[in-house]
Amino acid sequence: SGQASVPIHVSRRKFVHYTSLIAGLSGFSAVTPQVNASENVEKRNIIAVPLSPIAPFSTTRTYRTIILANGLQVVLVKDSQAHRSSVALTIEGAGQFSDPEELPGLAHLMEHIVLSSNSGGKAKAMQRKARRIWNDDKYMTDSKYSNEKIDNAAGEEDFEDWLADNEGDSNGFTAPGFVCFHFNGPHEILPEGLERFSRLFTIDAIETTVKEYPYKIPREIKRVDSELDRASDQSRAFYWLKSRFTNLQHPFSRLGAGSRETLQVNPSKEGIDVRPFLLKFFRKHYVASKATLVVIGKEEVRTLDRWISSFSNVMSQSTNSARVCTEQPSFPEAIVNKGRSTKGATQAIILRSKEDAQYDEDIQTLCMEWPLSLTYTRDRCDSRQAPTQHVITAPAVGFVLSQMIARRGPGSLRYFLDKFGWIPKGGTRGLPRISFPVDVSGFQVIRVEIGLTNEGFANRSAAIAAVFESIRTILSTPLQRDLMKQYLAAAWLHGYFFAPRAPDAISLAVDAQRYGIGGNGGIAVQGNWHLMPSPSDDKCADKMKEIITDTLKIMSDEEAAIISLRASSKAIFQFSGGLIDQKISTSPLLKPWRVERVTNARYLLENRAYGGSSYFKSLYWFSGTFDGEKMTPPYLNPLIPTVFRAPRPVLERQTAWGGRRYFYLEDANASEIPQKSIVGLKLTNQNIWSELQLSQTLEVDYKDSRILWRLWQIPPSYVGLIGLPLPMRPPESTIECAFVVQLISELPSQLTSNQIALANLWLLSFDDEILDLVGQ
Repeated sequence: SGQASVPIHVSRRKFVHYTSLIAGLSGFSAVTPQVNASENVEKRNIIAVPLSPIAPFSTTRTYRTIILANGLQVVLVKDSQAHRSSVALTIEGAGQFSDPEELPGLAHLMEHIVLSSNSGGKAKAMQRKARRIWNDDKYMTDSKYSNEKIDNAAGEEDFEDWLADNEGDSNGFTAPGFVCFHFNGPHEILPEGLERFSRLFTIDAIETTVKEYPYKIPREIKRVDSELDRASDQSRAFYWLKSRFTNLQHPFSRLGAGSRETLQVNPSKEGIDVRPFLLKFFRKHYVASKATLVVIGKEEVRTLDRWISSFSNVMSQSTNSARVCTEQPSFPEAIVNKGRSTKGATQAIILRSKEDAQYDEDIQTLCMEWPLSLTYTRDRCDSRQAPTQHVITAPAVGFVLSQMIARRGPGSLRYFLDKFGWIPKGGTRGLPRISFPVDVSGFQVIRVEIGLTNEGFANRSAAIAAVFESIRTILSTPLQRDLMKQYLAAAWLHGYFFAPRAPDAISLAVDAQRYGIGGNGGIAVQGNWHLMPSPSDDKCADKMKEIITDTLKIMSDEEAAIISLRASSKAIFQFSGGLIDQKISTSPLLKPWRVERVTNARYLLENRAYGGSSYFKSLYWFSGTFDGEKMTPPYLNPLIPTVFRAPRPVLERQTAWGGRRYFYLEDANASEIPQKSIVGLKLTNQNIWSELQLSQTLEVDYKDSRILWRLWQIPPSYVGLIGLPLPMRPPESTIECAFVVQLISELPSQLTSNQIALANLWLLSFDDEILDLVGQ
């Protein structure tokens, strides 16, 4: 098929360099442009970047989607601003949750084996000799050959060695639902890099590696084991959480990361040969029709198209190339052991590791987790196209919940925790943080973490009660669509409009598995941000409201929560006893302390104090009686718009015209671009260009509770102070104003270490100044 003409619109970086965006870039019209992309993905389908009024990132890209003969989905991206070429390959269904029960971590080991394969190269004499003397019965235990001496002596140049010699870099990671491989390097090595990269995924290369290079298996098992994080507090919390899932049929209950114990010691005891399992796993799960390849380079997409021809023969050549219906997976019951005793609910106290990079003996962490079952569906299960309805994922839900639970100001959870001295003053360590330690379609775990002071740890049961009270307060009034749209608008403003660069190859390859490709909302479609639905989409706003309400109901159930506290030895032995919580006096080396098997973290299950809720409510009552402060549900903030006006290019009139004057494009959808003439820039259509008035004020219209803002622009050459007219304050009176200033200059092609250091120091100092300003 032919190449479509691709109009290039204004670089986002250059545009923002000429403007300051006050109060969120909102305005009178907010129609997100729709891209007319074919519903059916063609064998050679051009998805061109249009001249769009919504221009995030630096959109000078051209996209092409291809489905190869083996079913492999390919996204080719021409990016004229890319400093290096990059490639990523994701394979759905080849992640940790596909491990066989008897070999946890096999998917992770498979990732290592793929990257360590000889890429189809011919065996050298030393390697043939090594194989002849190899004893297959001892290959998993004989340390004489379980190192890299044979590999190095053989002189075989594998993919990673070749890439390193050419200033490139590669890696991979195994997630619960998929595996991802990626590499990057100078543009000139991309053709050969793609050829070598494709060889890693042929069944011949895997069979050769597993059968003729058996010493690589124990070597890679050792590397898998070395990647297991046993020291950080986050890792300790994660593996303690996994230990709560007592149903071994549930994939989350197993050690998906893998270790020497699960991949070598235990299989050896049970007489299990790992090699046939690796080959079976590759044939079953490394299926081309489940994979997505993304290539980003400076060359035209038709050139990139020629360079990927070798991928037509990669991975398992399954006769059934139809996409397996994995969008609605079925997980067995988790049978979560929340630690409930005959005396009531319990919570775990996990002894913190001093090796943790964030270790602070005076800051403890409250962690509350709940299993969820959000399902990410497509219109047709066998389709690679994006669904007509936006997919609402766990990160989107987490963002909205964070706006509710972690908000600041009177009536918020943070306000009361701070007032009682249970969280650190200032900064963000006491701010509730929401994350998802595991997130696949059909199964997620949502986590809320709050940093506590030693006083907060002493009153931990009351702090837990405060969290539940705040959730119930949010549910006390029905959620409104406009509130959802406001949160979506805030997400788009910071994550999409102000994104400093376009998505990289890894992001595109991962997003393709979840959101699809093309269609109305998949990757490679301009005007979409996959993480969040558009605030102008009423149906998605209503769907988000429904999902948020259901999630909050789950979180309000104290019986459903899995609760732990990561605490230092100082906090445990000096501050564990409060007015209602019992003091801990037993050494962690003695019972009833227990040991988590993976990280060897010591933890204690204690009964949650019955008086925790009563104690918090008494403090809360006093606060409401004497200070008039009560927990309140979140408000609509009039400073945050629910609609956006698209950004408009600004044109500075040249001095030759008799003085500096500035013009902006009044109609964001207009495509009339000024043309150069002998005397300089000339406006070809006076009706769509308006002159910028520096005295223009910020206008606010409260009709129908919708805020409409005008774009307030400050030319780059303007000198002096400009007053900032403010609308009325929102109900949370601590918020005086909301404004966004983006300072972006074009990055040089290469940054020195000194330049990077200075830039980061400037950013840190800027953050400190803003925080000081907010504190005043």
